[in-house]
Amino acid sequence: MDTTKVIAPGFNLPPILFKDKVVIINNSGNSSLELSGQSTGSLVVTRQFPLTFHVQGFESFTFPIDPFISFSFRNIITRRAIAKGKKRGTIKERFTTDDVEITISGVFISNEDIYPVEVDKLREFCELPISIRVECTLINNRGIDSIAIDTYDLPATAGVNNQAFQIKAYSDDVYNLLIEK
Repeated sequence: MDTTKVIAPGFNLPPILFKDKVVIINNSGNSSLELSGQSTGSLVVTRQFPLTFHVQGFESFTFPIDPFISFSFRNIITRRAIAKGKKRGTIKERFTTDDVEITISGVFISNEDIYPVEVDKLREFCELPISIRVECTLINNRGIDSIAIDTYDLPATAGVNNQAFQIKAYSDDVYNLLIEK
């Protein structure tokens, strides 16, 4: 049986010999995945879902390693109770869907023994009081072109050259609130 193991820990690993094929994230500047094994040579696999932030007046920021992106969808439902009704429960009136909650998490890794410079670039975008246009197939295929960042976290991470991050954001659709008559 031919199996593949995926290793994406966000920190440098010592050379370990595995019996099966192993996929290891390669942070050597080309941001690709490297497939290596004893029976096969070396095969380069391109990035799956690169994420780029765009804001007018700022240089675009592309995450060096594809982050994990998760979505949470919610409906806004109004419930009405019927007085003296003989049936149990309420009447549900669905009016609309809520914003999509987006969680972006990952790690920045510096090749040298210095704090990753990408952290400051990310902080600039996270502290902007405007929506950020995103370019990522995974996000754009769900009809989301812009996000509003709610919170960002930089938790304690082992090693001076590593920094984990987590961003919580909402989808931000453009509305025309002024209607001419």
